[in-house]
Amino acid sequence: MVWYRFGEWILRRRFLVLGIVGALTVFFGYFAAQTRLVTSFGELLPQNHPFVQIAHKYDQYFGGVNNVTIVVEAKEGTIYTAPIIQKIINMSRDLDLVYGVQHGSVQSMATQSYFKPLAAGAIVNTPLIPASEIPKTPEQLDQLRTNVHKNPGVIFGQYVSFDDRAALIKASFLESRLDYRRIFDEIRRIVVDPNKDPSIRIYVGGQPILYGWVYHYTPQVFRIFLVTVVVVWLLLYAYFRDWRGALRPTISGVICAIWGLGFINLIGFGLDPLVLVIPFLITARAVSHSVQMHDRYYEEYHRLRDKEKAILSAFAELFVPSLSGILTDAFGVLVILLVPVVFLQKLAITASFWIAAIIVSELLLNPIVYYYLEPPRIEVIEKRDHGTFKRLLQSIARPMLMPTGRALTAVATVAVILLCAFFWTGLKVGDPSSQEPILWPDSPYNRAMTAIQDEFGGIEQFVVVAQLHRRDALNDPKLFHVMDEYQRYIEGDSDVGYTFSVADLISNGGSAIHEFQPKWNVLPTTMRGIGQLLGTLLAGSSPLSTAYIITPRRDATQMSVYCKDRKGENIQRIVIRTNDFFSQPDHQVKGVTFAPGAGIIGELAAANQEIIDNDVLLNVLAFATIYLIVLFTYRSFMAGLYLLFPLALANAAINAYMGAHDIGININTLPVVTVGVGFGIDYSIYIVSRIIEELALGQELREATYIALITSGKAVAFTALTLVASVLFWYWSDIRFDAEMGMLLAVWMFVSMLGAMTILPVMIVTFNPGFIRREKDRILATRRPDLAQRIAASS
Repeated sequence: MVWYRFGEWILRRRFLVLGIVGALTVFFGYFAAQTRLVTSFGELLPQNHPFVQIAHKYDQYFGGVNNVTIVVEAKEGTIYTAPIIQKIINMSRDLDLVYGVQHGSVQSMATQSYFKPLAAGAIVNTPLIPASEIPKTPEQLDQLRTNVHKNPGVIFGQYVSFDDRAALIKASFLESRLDYRRIFDEIRRIVVDPNKDPSIRIYVGGQPILYGWVYHYTPQVFRIFLVTVVVVWLLLYAYFRDWRGALRPTISGVICAIWGLGFINLIGFGLDPLVLVIPFLITARAVSHSVQMHDRYYEEYHRLRDKEKAILSAFAELFVPSLSGILTDAFGVLVILLVPVVFLQKLAITASFWIAAIIVSELLLNPIVYYYLEPPRIEVIEKRDHGTFKRLLQSIARPMLMPTGRALTAVATVAVILLCAFFWTGLKVGDPSSQEPILWPDSPYNRAMTAIQDEFGGIEQFVVVAQLHRRDALNDPKLFHVMDEYQRYIEGDSDVGYTFSVADLISNGGSAIHEFQPKWNVLPTTMRGIGQLLGTLLAGSSPLSTAYIITPRRDATQMSVYCKDRKGENIQRIVIRTNDFFSQPDHQVKGVTFAPGAGIIGELAAANQEIIDNDVLLNVLAFATIYLIVLFTYRSFMAGLYLLFPLALANAAINAYMGAHDIGININTLPVVTVGVGFGIDYSIYIVSRIIEELALGQELREATYIALITSGKAVAFTALTLVASVLFWYWSDIRFDAEMGMLLAVWMFVSMLGAMTILPVMIVTFNPGFIRREKDRILATRRPDLAQRIAASS
């Protein structure tokens, strides 16, 4: 009764409602037009995790996650030719000119130094390639090769490959000045393109380059999105056989998108190109609700032959299920606020508002739009009512609700659950493979990273910081012996390529004062010996140029572990082994705290741990929120269990799909998975509400369920199948992540629809739950005008 009157009020005050909604749409549209694509890897990390805190404290010195690695590889022979050495020098110099680079962080063979003996036993720390004497002659190049080979682990193997075919250049970029698109373009324009040559190959990798490729491919994503919208529009037209049927859901989706994008920019957030699938997902939800309303409006118009009465009847019948479906989606997303990750918290706020905006675009505007549109032609409605799609549903629904059909459906559901449980075991936290999952394996970025890994064994950095709390700690021999022992220990892991620390530089200096005899490449055991070599190493160097090994204030040094990949299981193992090593009493150093966690591996370890800690909690809270909304909608504890079962089945199918297709739960997939956890509950709400309505009209339970499946269920099935068909175009995206998330979305919607259309009605017919009967009696007691007319007509 109340919603019928509310619909009448909207129609009476349509100019006021249109004015307010129109003004707000213009307001949000102004901000939506200024939407920026912004990616910040730091916002994906849990800021209160000790690993992330250590990384932020020292990333300006020891490097963070925003590192770029460039490898110059000779196609034939070695790098020891005058042109290639000159290119390495030029690229090292020019990399320091790129926007946002941490000056002093550029490292290559061109920036390294070594211990050189002079007359009378003097030793100096001299540049490997002096600016005044760049090697050009064969003799000079041979001497350069000799000097490189005299420094294994420091230069040879770290900046020059062991086969002498490749040289590595690396740099770190400031978090505060990150502009992935600009960094990507400037590295190509300033560093790479001027040095291209038929004699060399140049490979570029690292986090800024990865996201630079994402921005490079983003225009393609927008084109795919446009094609998807056109396909959805054509399918809507084919389904309703009327341009109004395609227009009405389009209006709902567009208004919802304007409000959502405008709100994002209004509160100062940006749109991450890697989560563009989420706006598509939310807009698809708006279209789904609109299809339900439009389908019902056609049905009511065919029955009443009066446009205004049909508008009010459809509005009153679907207001509660529509509102409940929208609120379950919105509040289910809002629980993500509890995760201490900035990006997820922003996503929770923006996505929940965007979903809530469907209330305006769908419920408030629907009666008014229908009021001004011409009513559909009766012959079109009747033709739809006898169409192929409905006949197909009738042929499935009727036998499915019979005893044999119900038994077969139950058996099939159990089989699906067992299948999901089997593949679910393959689901992993973190990246499941050695390649970057955001892009396809054959992408330029993954090919470059594979080539870099093949030449240097590992470039994914894990940093253990040695924090020095006393002034003479840096001269303590035990500190460097523990560092060296840790490096040897962790290098025994199959996923570690190599390690590096100041202990390597000091041990190499030992041979320099003994005529470069390799047997003296050992660490001193006295403070005097350490002080002598450390002083020689640092003499003549600015604090900034040596900050990559020791901070300018001499209060911290570091050990870098270079891993071969980012697999979640490998990251977890390396972190556990590191913690175990430094927890042993023999590895404690007075006045020194060993703090692991910096570098890309450490920060991913923090993110993976946060996922493990919060994944179950998020799902429990999301399901609990949805349960409470269903509880208040149907005033029944059992109603929530019935309606959540298909949703739980869909979530199980998603986890199984991810496990079967080697898609890990990581900082990129988590936003999509958490936002979608409650999507699809509206399918069940629409079908259950229609069953209750048909019972109130005097139908028995099985017949009422059958009618619900071929009416509301028809719109549910069409929406889900349309979404599945449209997201197939995403598979051709050069961004693998978008393609896989699109397929994930398709599976999600399809299984949600399948559960709502099969096992849910079978459970209702089999068990005849009490909440269904109580809701029927409550509806009869209210004697709504729209329902009273239908009861009178049926009698």
